[in-house]
Amino acid sequence: MMKEGVIIKTISIKRQGERKHFQIRLPKDTKFIIGVEYGGRLISRTEGTVEASAPKAKADAKLVEAIYSAIESGAVRDDKPKAIFKRNQLIGELKLQSCEEANWFYAADVFGNDANLNWGDFSQTGFPVNDFTHGNKRTEEIVKVDAESTIINGWYLDALGKSQKLDINYEIKVYVWINVEE
Repeated sequence: MMKEGVIIKTISIKRQGERKHFQIRLPKDTKFIIGVEYGGRLISRTEGTVEASAPKAKADAKLVEAIYSAIESGAVRDDKPKAIFKRNQLIGELKLQSCEEANWFYAADVFGNDANLNWGDFSQTGFPVNDFTHGNKRTEEIVKVDAESTIINGWYLDALGKSQKLDINYEIKVYVWINVEE
């Protein structure tokens, strides 16, 4: 009989542009790796970091309101973009490889929160839009890898500290879902 389990690996990043190599040990009775997901949390950051705050959010809202009123009045042509979309912040790169295989079986760019989550929702009047209130249900990315080896090699590269030119202390957690034979 097969049952599912999860193995959690924590990766600590302390310096800008830091590259971490790590290993995840699988139980000997593991038959397959069936999924991978990741999450993270900020621990601390050095002085001088630019952080989004409520006044900036109000300024962005005023800017968008001004753009809409200019479009409605005809001052701006209608074929121009009607909204300003922001890029999601790249936190780092994550790659996983089985010792039995030559290539990575999982590779992902790790992003922060969805910066454009509230653009399609005009019904908000005081209830702020967040990933945990209006986001999608979190599920793992499905992979199917034979667990012939009991070790997974991993690699993580920081992009957050490098882009802000600061040492930012944060953790990334990697969740590896497995099928175990009972």
